Amino acid sequence: MTVGEFSDLLDRLGCDLAHWPEAQRRAAEALLESSPEATEALAEALSLAEAVKAGQPKAPAGLAERIIAAAGSEKPKN
Repeated sequence: MTVGEFSDLLDRLGCDLAHWPEAQRRAAEALLESSPEATEALAEALSLAEAVKAGQPKAPAGLAERIIAAAGSEKPKN
């Protein structure tokens, strides 16, 4: 596996190698042992995933319940 292939798989499969198909995971793990570039690509992907996760807005308390209640109170349209 090349660093380019690894980066492509990071984009397509995510940065949690445990969720990758076994063959790709093993190849990626072998590459990570010998490639500083691959290690850096993984670190960047992990950092980006954390930033996205941290930037997710939180829904106001009770929003789901209000939506469900509103959906149940609508009259059917003819």
